[in-house]
Amino acid sequence: MTYIIFNNKILRKDDFHISISNRSFLYGDGLFESIKIINGKPFNIDSHLDRLFLGASFLNLEITASKNDFQHDIANLLTQVKIKKAGYVKIVLFRNQGGKYLPKTQNASYLITAEKSENNLFDLNNNGLELGFFTKLLKPKTKLSNYKTTSALQSVMCLIDAKQKGKDDCLMFNTDNRIIESANSNVFYVKNDTIYTPKLTEGCVGGTMRNYILNLKNMGFLIEESLVEKNDILQADEVFLSNAISGIRWVSKIENTEFTKKKVAQMLIEKINQLV
Repeated sequence: MTYIIFNNKILRKDDFHISISNRSFLYGDGLFESIKIINGKPFNIDSHLDRLFLGASFLNLEITASKNDFQHDIANLLTQVKIKKAGYVKIVLFRNQGGKYLPKTQNASYLITAEKSENNLFDLNNNGLELGFFTKLLKPKTKLSNYKTTSALQSVMCLIDAKQKGKDDCLMFNTDNRIIESANSNVFYVKNDTIYTPKLTEGCVGGTMRNYILNLKNMGFLIEESLVEKNDILQADEVFLSNAISGIRWVSKIENTEFTKKKVAQMLIEKINQLV
């Protein structure tokens, strides 16, 4: 039997139904977080909840639960579904139904789901990712772009484009035609012993793993947030992606440019696993 949590209550999954008036369903009026479970505990949970609550404030969503309530709910759900080692949790927060584009309320509800997975710690991919460039839609440089909203059509279209091109993913651009991220990950590149990643003001998601990497100490590398042009990536010594579930994945090819190095990606993933 699979269970979920809806507004602090444990329910059987089959007993839960979304209303056709759900605002996340109708308008993408909500936020979500995907959290990796390591050794039965949510990894980097504070960063996820901080982003969720900041995003809720930005969207004028009123949450009755506290961050401690969310942590308690997640712990209860993991016990209920018997996840003692590896897994992942998803939180979906959405404005309560009512109204059309103009909502009738700012009150929000939340749903938490959990699933088991095979990999407990983070593993670096054996085969490097092959990426393309997604230029059909340019992402706006706004604060909203920093949060994970339930309206994720930009990422959906990006991955459709990647599949059509025979790629694993594509890099997306902002309205100034600079690289900001892939469909589901932040992007980093290495050049001359410095690690670079796009600034949040460029329109990328404020990724929790991105934030974790930026705050690592004693790595022997400088880490800079910068403006990233296409040629910066193509002339890099090494390229890798990061997200909360996969950790770090190294890139072996972007369009026709090949990359053979994964030294920094390997070093980072080993460091993160040591800190778990």
